[in-house]
Amino acid sequence: MPKLVIDNREVIVPEGTNVLEAAEQLGIVIPHFCYHEALGAIGSCRLCAMQFHQGPVKGLKMACMIPAQDGMVVSTTDPDAMELRSHVIEWLMTNHPHDCPVCDEGGECQLQEMTVAGGHHLRRYRGKKRTYHNQDLGPLIAHEMNRCITCYRCKRTYRDYCGGTDFGVFGSRNRVYFGRYREGRLQSPFSGNLVDVCPTGVFTDKTFRFKSRYWDLQEAPSICPHCSLGCSTVPGGRYRELQRVRSGINQETNGCFICDRGRFGYGHANHEERPRSAHVDGRVTPIDEAVAAARKRLQAIIDTDGPDSVVFLGSSRASLEANGLLATWAKQCGSRKLLFEAHHRRDLATRILATRLGERARSLEDLRNSDCLVLIGADPLAEGPMMALAARQAVRAGGQVMVIDPRPVELPCPFLHLPLPPTLLAAALEALTKGDSESFTLAQQEVLNKIREALSSAQRPILIGGTDLLGPHGTNALLDAAEKLDSEQRQIGIMALLGGPNSFGAALLAADGPDFDRLIDDLQEGSVKALVCLQNDPFREACDPAKAQVALGHLELLVCIESTPSLAAQRADILIPCRVTAETAGSFVNNEGRLQAFQPIIEPGLAVQVTGQGNHPPRQFFTETPGSAPQPDWAILASFLGLQVDLATIRHHIAGQEARFAKLPDLVAESPGYRLQLDSLPPEKNRPAEKPGTFNLPLLPVTSFVGSEWLAYLAPALQPLRPQPTVWLHPELAASLGLADNEAAILTTHLGHCHVGVHLTDKMVPDLILTHQLWGSALEGMSPGVVIDCRLEKEVSR
Repeated sequence: MPKLVIDNREVIVPEGTNVLEAAEQLGIVIPHFCYHEALGAIGSCRLCAMQFHQGPVKGLKMACMIPAQDGMVVSTTDPDAMELRSHVIEWLMTNHPHDCPVCDEGGECQLQEMTVAGGHHLRRYRGKKRTYHNQDLGPLIAHEMNRCITCYRCKRTYRDYCGGTDFGVFGSRNRVYFGRYREGRLQSPFSGNLVDVCPTGVFTDKTFRFKSRYWDLQEAPSICPHCSLGCSTVPGGRYRELQRVRSGINQETNGCFICDRGRFGYGHANHEERPRSAHVDGRVTPIDEAVAAARKRLQAIIDTDGPDSVVFLGSSRASLEANGLLATWAKQCGSRKLLFEAHHRRDLATRILATRLGERARSLEDLRNSDCLVLIGADPLAEGPMMALAARQAVRAGGQVMVIDPRPVELPCPFLHLPLPPTLLAAALEALTKGDSESFTLAQQEVLNKIREALSSAQRPILIGGTDLLGPHGTNALLDAAEKLDSEQRQIGIMALLGGPNSFGAALLAADGPDFDRLIDDLQEGSVKALVCLQNDPFREACDPAKAQVALGHLELLVCIESTPSLAAQRADILIPCRVTAETAGSFVNNEGRLQAFQPIIEPGLAVQVTGQGNHPPRQFFTETPGSAPQPDWAILASFLGLQVDLATIRHHIAGQEARFAKLPDLVAESPGYRLQLDSLPPEKNRPAEKPGTFNLPLLPVTSFVGSEWLAYLAPALQPLRPQPTVWLHPELAASLGLADNEAAILTTHLGHCHVGVHLTDKMVPDLILTHQLWGSALEGMSPGVVIDCRLEKEVSR
């Protein structure tokens, strides 16, 4: 490890560290623009000049471009270095409009900070400034090109790191322009990262524009609630309104970036219809009275019909603390009917993963460093977007990506795609291990052989599965394949895409309890009388929502603890409002088994813009904050159990109940978290494989980037990105049905009729129809991963 001296202070750094990074380790801040820890350095801004006095490099050099080496003696305060930095920052500021008072970047602008640090304070240039026309880049990103200092961070982030193709750099010399060839919405699902990387105000968050100054925001480290990857975020709020989300930094998960769903999907916290008061039989009551009423009614049912007449349903959206207390409550009542997922295929698949994953668990950082990724039944851009970005970094480093999936999967990197029906995914995994692929066509055998060869020669291979398509049988096959493909030199890693931010933690708590299909049977038989529902909506999220709604109609009592305007909340006999992730502290366990904490950002309540009708200060005064009734989900459950309503106490309680959560009391936010000690049990013997159904015309509902995830559906900022109801067909199938590309059609299933657009692609299996589950449309009843029969006919214009 190189040892060098910077400003008379010695520092030892890892091999490959540049001198700018070495200075940062000493707390020495050197002005810079083009360097970014995720992007590296290109030396374009010429601002990080240092004087190298001794060592293999001497003279005035750009610190970001010089690797740290033994014997270096470097000065950041040398007069020549300081003079050069002051000249460079003056050149960069020549054409800047100096519009800081109206710029949203004010207060967190790196240009402001580095201008002062560079020694520039007096503007001497009096000539005409270079000016540009701004572009409309869509509903999410605002463009102010006149503030640009040509650091190239935006191009390097959008095109190089994220793989976007519709944005770039034009021009030459001092007429360089960053934008699109034509105006229009940025197409990359990672476009919001332009806001974070831009050191000036060229790219700003349009949804946050002119709302608050940085120094007025309340911010805290949090975890994104929109998928199972556990990305680090930093939400910001003011006046009881969540106003923006920016990326946090966690090298084990998202690195320095997040997707647009995580960045702009915060609107559920401000949703006008979210429950903000407790209700008992439709009557507004204080929360403590609702808790007392629920406790009394549940106990009466237990006394009459026994403890198993009450079902406790947790959620992948609820914190580990809340789910843990729900498990304690079920045990205290004597009920064996505890579960955490209404989608039973996801539920069983995640439980299998939780019991068998063990040391095969891999992080997104491991994916970025892998030399071979094989995705089976996984569509990262729809189910976990930052996984797609990790796959791109693996390819940029020389790795390979291969996909086995029936869908026309898209990734921001080159990959090999083998389209197979969902019923053959498990067979494909078995073929990879046995080398026997006779049940596949010659073309399919050729691709499977390539994948098998790539896995056998890789040093850091990882298998990635999607639980929606794989289901329990496919997930077992995924884990079996990893075991059989192991060698003495290396182990095959596993990562899976799950249903929600705490799916893995919920599966650990569920153990071998009943699944939701068994609950439906019990409801129809009349043995279940009451349901306690924690941040879950079984009316809509079950594999067969129509059947679930009929069965749930037999309940005598529905107690719902909810933070969103779900159907369960609307139908609850007793509704107790709880807080969203941004309003409470807690923890999630992500898809690799990593336990991470989050902190509250704002207190619940109606935003001032609502209570004040847009005016501030408000024209009415209240004795308590309007809409402030919601409590943390774990606090509500602690009240039911008679425990002290204190997070530290609750974490100690859960750690005492479950040994694998022993470190939970020591967990802190804004840290990488820690991976739980996971079991690696053998597969359950004699588990029957799923029997494929017989369909006249099979329809496979799948998830979309926006529209299929409940919290994102509640976010107004993401509505322009929401797709229209559409079906995807192979051209061969479309021809047999008499359909053409971009035609209108009518899709008919047991759930009803829906008007859809037709899109043809040869990148999918030929004998299947695909559609998105879309909340708020006729397709919201579609359950991802569950194949159903359908009829598709051309819509006849009248």
